[in-house]
Amino acid sequence: MFTVTGGKRTAGPDRVEVAAGRTVTIQVTTDAPDELHVHGYDRKADVVAGQPASVTFTADIPGVFEVELHHSGAALTELRVTA
Repeated sequence: MFTVTGGKRTAGPDRVEVAAGRTVTIQVTTDAPDELHVHGYDRKADVVAGQPASVTFTADIPGVFEVELHHSGAALTELRVTA
C-alpha cells in the first residue's frame, strides 16, 4: 500500500521484489486525482483523491520497472521481477 501526499510518496517501500509468475497488486491512495502507471507492463488505473486505486497483474516479464503516478510524476516504487 502506497500513500502520496502533496505529490510525494509518504508511505510504501522503495522497492518491491517478486519472482516471475507471481501475482502483483499495487495499491495507492492520494490526496489529488491522478493515474497509477506500471511501466513495462503498461498497467494503469485512474486514481480518485482519497480513495484507494490498484492494479493487479501477473509479473511475467523479468526486469526492473518504475511505478509512478503519471500526472504528478510521483515515483511510488521500483518493481523488480526476477526469473
